[in-house]
Amino acid sequence: KNANIEGNVWVKVLIDKQGRVRQALIAKGSGKKVGFEEAALTAAKLATWKPAVLNNKPVAIWVSYEIKFLLKNEK
Repeated sequence: KNANIEGNVWVKVLIDKQGRVRQALIAKGSGKKVGFEEAALTAAKLATWKPAVLNNKPVAIWVSYEIKFLLKNEK
C-alpha cells in the first residue's frame, strides 16, 4: 500500500474430494516483486471449496483463478 502498487496474480489449486486445497501454485505472477505471490498462495491455501462432482461422486480437480491486489481509495 505504501508503495502505491497494484497487481494481479493467477493461482492454480488442486481441490480434493472434501473441498480442501491440497496444492497451490502461481500460474502467472504479477512481476512486481512486492509479495503479491506469497500473499496469494497463503490466501489460496486457507480457502475451502465445494467439491466438484462427477457421476454423483466428489472428485479432485484443478482450478485456476485470478487474485487482484487493488488500492482502496480513502476519503
